[in-house]
Amino acid sequence: MTKIALLIGLAIAALSACAQTDQYITATYSGMKFQVPESPVIVGSLGANNDILLIKYSNNVGERYISFGTENTLDTGGCGWPDFFEATLSANQDYGCDRASVESFKSVFVRGADTGIWKVSDRVYYYFLSDQEPSFVFFQSDKGNLIKLESDFLDSDGFRRVLGDL
Repeated sequence: MTKIALLIGLAIAALSACAQTDQYITATYSGMKFQVPESPVIVGSLGANNDILLIKYSNNVGERYISFGTENTLDTGGCGWPDFFEATLSANQDYGCDRASVESFKSVFVRGADTGIWKVSDRVYYYFLSDQEPSFVFFQSDKGNLIKLESDFLDSDGFRRVLGDL
């Protein structure tokens, strides 16, 4: 009887441990580590100019994905990335970046999105989150590249988890 009780206790403990298991895996991009949801359907990489890593969680085209891409060709209107993103997030119309570049970026990423800045340790993340469209987070990599993290299903907590903030 004691053996059965011990086996049942061990089984319950094992199931409890499994239920609390972290359901994320580590993905590496541009020399940095990220925590993405486990069990992707497809993982692909295209090492061209934008050096894209795509992680898909659905067999349907264009649905349930996370992608990392290098965005060094983003037209910042003559500003550095921090100044440009500050201009796109500000209601102030007085900024040093080219107005057309800022307005173009706003029309694609800002309108209808929850926007802002997350500061984690020594890194700054500029987020543009949408309920209907893909959402984006921009940040500078350890190698000095501008990285665009994109997903059509992550919410704020999901992005922050991927970035290692939760």
